[in-house]
Parts: sequence; C-alpha cells; structure tokens
Amino acid sequence: MKFLANMGVSPRTVAFLRELGHEAVRLSDLGLDRADDIEVIAQAARQGQVVLTFDLDYPALLALGRKDRVSAIVVRTVIADPTWINSRLLQSLPFAEGALKEGAIVVVEDDRIRVRKFSDL
Repeated sequence: MKFLANMGVSPRTVAFLRELGHEAVRLSDLGLDRADDIEVIAQAARQGQVVLTFDLDYPALLALGRKDRVSAIVVRTVIADPTWINSRLLQSLPFAEGALKEGAIVVVEDDRIRVRKFSDL
C-alpha cells in the first residue's frame, strides 16, 4: 500500500511501514509540512495514497467528500510512542487492507480497530 503520513506521525513509523514493504512518505518529505487538510487529501488522491494521521478532522472531511474519496487510518491511542503505534499498525493492517483499498476510514485504538467503508456511509 501507499501511505501519506501527516506531520504528527513519527518518521520512525514511516520507516517501519517501508520495512513492511509499503510505500510511505511523510508530508515533510514532500515539502508539505504546512499544508492544510484539503491539500493533504488532494495530494493523497493524486498519488493513490492512504492518509495516516492522528487528526480527527480527516474522517469528517473524507466522509463528506463526493469525489476522489481517500482512505485514511486515524490513530487514536493513549500511548503515543512510535513503537506502540507500529505494533498496533502491524496488527491492524492485515485486517483493514481490503477495506482501505476499496475506500474506508479505519480507526486504530489501543484495544480495537474500527472500519467504516465509504460504501456503507
């Protein structure tokens, strides 16, 4: 999969995703560290990327979008350490990958994962 990591996502997590064989870039890698949410979504749509973020604004923006809906993973964990985030992603990605490819918002929490396909909205 291809990921576009928001600025709150650690470079360690981006590197971890690459180690798993995914394409992953952080906004700062593209000179987009000050991009607003709409610009980030447009970039992800152009590149076929899944947005990886901690920002709760993304689900609303993506669900309301009518065109070029971009899938997203929103991380909502109490523990913000990249090692913990990486372990949760490792557990969650196999479960969520199909939905993300179809178009979905996936919320990864400490003890569960929630998937909302755009087709169900």
